[in-house]
Amino acid sequence: MSVCWGPVLRVLVLQAAWALVVCQVRYSVPEETEAGTMVGRLAQDLGLEAGDAEARGLRLVSAGRRASVEVSGASGALVVSSRLDREELCGKSAPCALRLEVLVERPLRVFHVELEVTDINDNAPIFPATRKNLSIAESSLPGSRFPLEGASDADVGSNAQLSYTLSPSEHFSLEVKSKVENKVSVFLLLMKPLDRESQPVHRLVLTATDGGRPSLSGTMELVISVLDANDNAPQFNQSVYKVQLPENALPGTVFFQLSAIDRDEGSNQDIYYLFGDTGSAKVQDLFVIDRKSGELRTTGELDFEDVQSYDLEIEARDKGTPPLSGHCSVELEVLDVNDNAPEVWVTSLSVPVPEDAAVGTVVALLSVSDRDSGANGRVRCTVWPASPFGLVSRFAGSYSLVLREALDRERVSEYEVEVRAEDGGAPPLRASRGVRVPVSDVNDNAPAFSQAVYTVLARENNLAGAELARLWARDPDEAGNGRVSYSVAEGVVGGGGPWRPASSYVSVDAESGRLWALQPLDYEEVQVLQFEVRAVDAGEPPLCGNATVQLFVVDENDNAPALLPAAGGGAGGGPGAGAAATESSSGALWAWASWGAPAGQVVAKIRAVDADSGYNAWLRYELWEPRGKGPFRVGLYSGEVSTTRALEEADGPRQRLVIVVRDHGEPARSATATLSVSLVEGAEAALAAAGSPSSGAALRPSESGAAGASSASTNVWLVVAICAVSSLFLLAVVLYGASRWAPRAAVLSGPGPATLVCASEVGSWSYSQRQSRSLCVAEGAGKSDLMVFSPNLPPPGPAAKETQPEAPALLDTVTLMASALMVSAAVPKATGKMRAGPKKREGRKEKEKWSKQMGRPDKNEKERKAQKRRRRGAVAPPRCGGEPGCERGGRAQRGSGRAGPESRNGRVAAGSCAGHERPEKAAMCVCRNPVLRVLVLQAAWALVVGQVRYSVPEEAEAGTVVGRLAQDLGLEAGDAEAHGLRLVSAGRRASVEVSGASGALVVSSRLDREELCGKSAPCALRLEVLVERPLRVFHVELEVTDINDNAPIFPAARKNLSIAELTTVPGSRLRLDGASDADIGSNAQLSYTLSSSEHFSLDLQRSEEYRESLFLVLTKSLDRESQPVHRLVLTASDGGRPSLSGTMELVVSVLDANDNAPQFNQSVYKVQLPENAAEGTLVARVNATDMDEGSNSEMTFAASAIFPSKGLNLFILNAKTGEIRLTGALDFEDVRFYEIEIESTDKGTPPLSGHCKVVVEVLDVNDNAPEVWVTSLSVPVPEDAAVGTVVALLSVSDRDSGANGRVRCTVWPASPFGLVSRFAGSYSLVLREALDRERVSEYEVEVRAEDGGAPPLRASRGVRVPVSDVNDNAPAFAQAVYTVLARENNLAGAELARLWARDPDEAGNGRVSYSVAEGVVGGGGPWRPASSYVSVDAESGRLWALQPLDYEEVQVLQFEVRAVDAGEPPLCGNATVQLFVVDENDNAPALLPAAGGGPGAGAAATESSSGALWAWASWGAPAGQVVAKIRAVDADSGYNAWLRYELWEPRGKGPFRVGLYSGEVSTTRALEEADGPRQRLVIVVRDHGEPARSATATLSVSLVEGAEAALAAAGSSSSGTALRPSEGGSAGASSASTNVWLVVAICAVSSLFLLAVVLYGASRWAPRAAVLSGPGPATLVCASEVGSWSYSQRQSRSLCVAEGAGKSDLMVFSPNLPPPGPAAKETQPEAPALLDTVNDSNDVADHACLKGTAGAGL
Repeated sequence: MSVCWGPVLRVLVLQAAWALVVCQVRYSVPEETEAGTMVGRLAQDLGLEAGDAEARGLRLVSAGRRASVEVSGASGALVVSSRLDREELCGKSAPCALRLEVLVERPLRVFHVELEVTDINDNAPIFPATRKNLSIAESSLPGSRFPLEGASDADVGSNAQLSYTLSPSEHFSLEVKSKVENKVSVFLLLMKPLDRESQPVHRLVLTATDGGRPSLSGTMELVISVLDANDNAPQFNQSVYKVQLPENALPGTVFFQLSAIDRDEGSNQDIYYLFGDTGSAKVQDLFVIDRKSGELRTTGELDFEDVQSYDLEIEARDKGTPPLSGHCSVELEVLDVNDNAPEVWVTSLSVPVPEDAAVGTVVALLSVSDRDSGANGRVRCTVWPASPFGLVSRFAGSYSLVLREALDRERVSEYEVEVRAEDGGAPPLRASRGVRVPVSDVNDNAPAFSQAVYTVLARENNLAGAELARLWARDPDEAGNGRVSYSVAEGVVGGGGPWRPASSYVSVDAESGRLWALQPLDYEEVQVLQFEVRAVDAGEPPLCGNATVQLFVVDENDNAPALLPAAGGGAGGGPGAGAAATESSSGALWAWASWGAPAGQVVAKIRAVDADSGYNAWLRYELWEPRGKGPFRVGLYSGEVSTTRALEEADGPRQRLVIVVRDHGEPARSATATLSVSLVEGAEAALAAAGSPSSGAALRPSESGAAGASSASTNVWLVVAICAVSSLFLLAVVLYGASRWAPRAAVLSGPGPATLVCASEVGSWSYSQRQSRSLCVAEGAGKSDLMVFSPNLPPPGPAAKETQPEAPALLDTVTLMASALMVSAAVPKATGKMRAGPKKREGRKEKEKWSKQMGRPDKNEKERKAQKRRRRGAVAPPRCGGEPGCERGGRAQRGSGRAGPESRNGRVAAGSCAGHERPEKAAMCVCRNPVLRVLVLQAAWALVVGQVRYSVPEEAEAGTVVGRLAQDLGLEAGDAEAHGLRLVSAGRRASVEVSGASGALVVSSRLDREELCGKSAPCALRLEVLVERPLRVFHVELEVTDINDNAPIFPAARKNLSIAELTTVPGSRLRLDGASDADIGSNAQLSYTLSSSEHFSLDLQRSEEYRESLFLVLTKSLDRESQPVHRLVLTASDGGRPSLSGTMELVVSVLDANDNAPQFNQSVYKVQLPENAAEGTLVARVNATDMDEGSNSEMTFAASAIFPSKGLNLFILNAKTGEIRLTGALDFEDVRFYEIEIESTDKGTPPLSGHCKVVVEVLDVNDNAPEVWVTSLSVPVPEDAAVGTVVALLSVSDRDSGANGRVRCTVWPASPFGLVSRFAGSYSLVLREALDRERVSEYEVEVRAEDGGAPPLRASRGVRVPVSDVNDNAPAFAQAVYTVLARENNLAGAELARLWARDPDEAGNGRVSYSVAEGVVGGGGPWRPASSYVSVDAESGRLWALQPLDYEEVQVLQFEVRAVDAGEPPLCGNATVQLFVVDENDNAPALLPAAGGGPGAGAAATESSSGALWAWASWGAPAGQVVAKIRAVDADSGYNAWLRYELWEPRGKGPFRVGLYSGEVSTTRALEEADGPRQRLVIVVRDHGEPARSATATLSVSLVEGAEAALAAAGSSSSGTALRPSEGGSAGASSASTNVWLVVAICAVSSLFLLAVVLYGASRWAPRAAVLSGPGPATLVCASEVGSWSYSQRQSRSLCVAEGAGKSDLMVFSPNLPPPGPAAKETQPEAPALLDTVNDSNDVADHACLKGTAGAGL
């Protein structure tokens, strides 16, 4: 790039001129100048011509503050544009100089102008407010100073110097004090004391005048309010108020409202109410007073019974200082309401009560009281339930609980008696007290068994000591009276053995009633054991009851069957015994049988017996030997040996039979019998033979027959018995199961008529309640001991209170019967404890009914009645002679239905009436002797029921005799201890007791009347005296009299009072708390005296109700300075003899008046503070003192004013300590001085104050970073701008001063821009290097500024400098040559590709338009321009097809595309496009003519004149001989031109075939005459396109005998040239050679095709790199007709075309990939390396034979 010297020289000359005018221009103008006023000739002062100002672009640059001036465009003068207000522009700063920057745009230059605005007097003084209110106490002293806020003037200099004047006043004047920097302080001075009553408000005018010409002034009104002094105390309209309030008033009830008035005003008039010092803590807990309204409310519950009246001392106090107060009293009388229920308590209780206690017996003494008074305290008492107890009133509040009816513990063992009390209030209140009265037991019931007879089953051979049963007798008495012991009486033993006592077999446990076996039982020895068990209680005298026990021994199978001797030897062995066999001398049995005896004939009978019983004695017979089918058998249960068939000689002369006899026991026992049967010819011979060896009598025939008949009859009955027994056994099992698993009731069986169960040997067993079952014993049985029995279940009755278990109805036996023949009833288990049953009366009736059914009376009942008669013999009533009812208490019991053994208590009366034998008709008789005794005792009671009264002084010594109590009650002195005379406490300690020896009432402990009765008079104690034997109660009243034993007591030993020295005037009264005396009467009358004092006296006032009010009266004014504290002694004396006194010290403190204002130790405090001081920094601490004391000397500090007002949020003043701390950030650049007005105010009333001023000077620190702003910016900068061009003007400033405000500037990055300093704070940003927008289109320049502070502060300003474009770049395509593939027959207007050229310029310089130049068309057709085939879109670069392409017409189209931008001048770029047309299968195969019909044609077939093909073949031609060849061609290319031949007709296995790719027709076998003279073949030729296209050829083959004949025939019939034989042979040889090469080519092509498919698939699915192919040396790809295509990047492939093919248009090509380069910034898409085609081109190289590849594959 060449250097432009012209612009450089211009810059140098301009810079030289710049140096001439770089100095500042200064102007001055007064404020408030009118708009349009010319300030100065700016253009001329800057060296410009007047007419050039507008052309050069002369203007002002604003630096953020309105300048109010402007440059006149025509003249170039500086004129005023708007109002100039110096105060608005510069405030109080002087001088007011405005720095202006003037800009010349052409060329860009900047100048500095300073404009000073001078002040005029245009602002009057202004006060902070037009009106100021001041409050001054009337007690303020003359000379007091009150600070005022001065006025302010916005002007400067002499225009701001102020003077002050005050309107005339006799009370006030003005004081002005000058300070530094021409500042003054204004004070209002009090010249004369104020009087609020004469003039409560003073109004003054304060005027401020400035020093201008003319002068201006401002005013402020002062409104001074005179504050009142607190010199009037509150006053009530009454000194005593009387109020009544019921005690049931709810908490929060307002019962009175107080009102007091105060003649003062303001806070001195505000009154609040409170309780006085005399109010006790209880009063303050019950009442509350509203401090504002004076309403009295209750906060707790009142209780008349506790306190009947309250005296409330009320104080009304104002809010003055010191506060003054007034007093009054509220007397509250509490009215009684019925709010206390009666109280009942038991003073004495005599329990338990024996059940035989007499009517009228005193059970308990009760005391009843009610804390209410009048009708509310009168109580009525009743007892519930009314029977059997009642109440007897002794005197007021005392009752006796007495017995009114006879008791029965067995019916009711305990009574819960409720004593109910009800008072006479409305509504009445009730109370109750429960009394538990247990009844003690008397032995009046004998033990009773649940059954009269117990049936017990026990297995024989039991162990000694085994438990047989458990007996239980019930005794309703308790403790020893109900404790039962058991014993066994003698009984009867049933059995075959000798008589033995029952105690030798069994024993009973004395405590538990368990029945034990003393020895093993033997059924064969003892079958039944009957005895009695006796139950005896432990009462006095003891009572007893009996029960019969029937013990049945259950048989066990312990005896084996025994064989009986022959009939002659043992006929008497047992009933029914008989044997048909004869016993030999050796003990064996023998019998005879004759040959030919019929089947079933009885030969003999085995006789056996078992000593056991039942199933154990039931025998069965079995034939043991011989086994199998013998001639004999034995009856199972009869034992008869009979024949099973007719006897024969083959059976032998003798048969030996072994017969086993078994019982049915568990386990079964057995015996064995051996029977020898001799077989003889006839019966006579058998009898004769039998008579010789035997000594026994032989059976006669007639007898034998009779025995057989008898045996048959026995067998029948045995079968019947077995069936019956089996049925019964089955029924028993079913019933047992039903009873076992059926739901059971609580009582297993109920009562019913008795049924007698009998057995032959035992007799009557027991009466059962219809649980017995009748038995049927098989007829003819020899045993009669099978039995069924059921228990005697007693009727349900009341259960005893003890936990002793109820005896079971049928006692559990140790073992159970298991014999199959025994049918036993279901035995229920014991139910354990019996539930509480009906009442005893009902149980007795059921028991009597039970005894009646049993046929005998209840002996236990008779014994019990006799015992009761014996115990009550002394009071037994006489017998009642035949009355239906008996007298009781003078009244007859009517109604025969109610007359029974027990009329009400369920028990038979102790005696019985004459003429009645049964207890059901016995009548109850009245006990008259106890009634007479009660009447006599009540008469004696009336004599002594009057109260006994005693009197004793309090504090009497212990042991002092109060009275002879025993004698006064009518008892002997010595009988007091024996009768159990004692005091009954009623909840309050009586301090007296009864002397046990003498019966006198003596003092037991200290008697204090005040503790017992308080202030009540008289003090009477009600005592209850109890006589225990017999139980009686007496009432004694003891009065305790008062003595003077309590001195007066003040509420506190010391009382502090405070009185103000000025406001309290003589005659003021202060209420004092009086003393109290616990005594009563004259002992409690008090008088008061005060120690001598010249300032105070005592005033005692008494009301009509003798209430006293005590006041301390001020008689002389107080002076705190002479005597700050006065100490007095107040004495109270009572009226007793001797008199007692109490004292209280009064400490009167004189309160100080607030007459001294606070004073600061400095009037002005000066402080220096750096502006970076942190928040919370201590600025200053002011200190003031006040000579007063107390609250008058306590001060608070406040900031009354801060100048300027910005400081209000910067400083905070601690009101207590006077510390001033920083709360915000100081800014030296904003405010450099602050003035704080401090006011110190004490807490007096009225408060007084003092004033001072704190001046804070702010010191500068480097806390402001430099500020950089752009005043002018000329962007964008053309990329061909010259070096030195001014890009921007910048202004730099720092608000700090001194070194902190000096700034240095730099630019970053340093290239291609730099800074040039014009003057202080002004810089120019200039160009130092040439620009190139295509390399950097925009610059971010940062101007950095750094001040000279320590540490330095930095700032920066970013300047964005965009570079504008110049058209210096031509459009460039991504590739020089583009390869485009397009399928033929495409649609007109189809998009072929998209071209894109990049232009790095922007806007119009980078906007590209496209066009097509002419090109070369490759193909067989005539030449046509490329624009007739394709077109390109001018904006997008899309390549369009103008017409469908035809591969057969055009194969390659090469042309140029031009890209031109829109710059000035326009630039352009070119790219070459090679468009390859991809073939489509749009041509069907075409058959070629015969061999002579065209060049290069060779066909083995001859075409006839009609167009059909024909050929000759000789018979006998070998297989594979080529007959003809079909020739066809396809105008398409590649696969679309690859043809295959198929034989369509004839189908099946014909003699000819056609080559798939060669088209040769050859023989498949040797031709025969059977094939016929002619064969017609239809051959279809197809290409490999998609879809495939085809053509059909018809070939006629004539079969002749030989070649010569065929040629001759052909020559005669055809006009064409016939083949000669020699030519035909050569043609066949050539065809065969061609076929071989075709086969080889096809194999090679197929292999290569398969390899290409594999490689394509591997490359297709193999992982690819980001760049598909890399650059490499170019390789030329050629084709025969096209020529050189392009230089590819080693993706070209060499092709070989199959030999003999007539097509040379197969090709492979690859794109030219440009080298990678930088992408353009624009968003236009990058052109693809190989342009996308509309149609796929995967089948371009279908016939290609790949010889080698170079470079990287796709």
